[in-house]
Amino acid sequence: MKSSIVKTLTTSLVVATALLTAGTAQAQTLNLKQDNPNLYNTFNSWVNAERLTIPENIVNTIELDPATLRWMSGAAPVEVYFINEAAAYRNILSFSANGGEKNVVFGDVSSPDSIKREADGPLALGDGVSLGSFEGDTQLDFFLTPTFRNWTGKTLGTKAEDNPLGLPHFIAKSYFDAGTNENWVVIGIEDISGEKSDRDFNDVVIAVRGIVGTPVHQEKVPEPMTLLGLVGIAALGATKLRRQA
Repeated sequence: MKSSIVKTLTTSLVVATALLTAGTAQAQTLNLKQDNPNLYNTFNSWVNAERLTIPENIVNTIELDPATLRWMSGAAPVEVYFINEAAAYRNILSFSANGGEKNVVFGDVSSPDSIKREADGPLALGDGVSLGSFEGDTQLDFFLTPTFRNWTGKTLGTKAEDNPLGLPHFIAKSYFDAGTNENWVVIGIEDISGEKSDRDFNDVVIAVRGIVGTPVHQEKVPEPMTLLGLVGIAALGATKLRRQA
């Protein structure tokens, strides 16, 4: 009898451990590139080419105001996916809800497969993290902290007025996926301020499922446009500079 009880308890423990392990593994294996490659490829196609500057007057008219991102009551849990990065720095991505405490989303936004490859980068393209659900209408802010060896730069946020020189470092575009009936926001981030900044907004690019934002006035935005690149505009600017040289 004692042996039977021990055996039953042991079996139950093994099953419970397996379930916990399976749950943990599932939480750690969100990947948009694997789960929905067409959607990932769409978002990745919007990433700006390296060092193609987006002029400030254009930055301020890209589709969504990044300081107005919200989780609306009744929406699906918020998930953040790494799309790509072209940063010389190793960046920390964090978020806060309703102006509260900052929580890390990705402690090192780097990958061996991204535009700027880091052999020891911990992320695969498309890797995701669930932020969970929130109570009611909730404003979400995202932040980026650049790091290099033992140096840590100023944390940059979605509110331009809080950044160095009062410049925007985040741009955003909405996307509605009709196949899954879900709202997405894709965000491009510039990680350096001042003279060293190339203002190409591709240093970290993420896609966030389950949030919306407030559109900005867009009459002056030329068509067609890509999200982060406005590659045609940047390329024309580069061509003009070469001709003048």
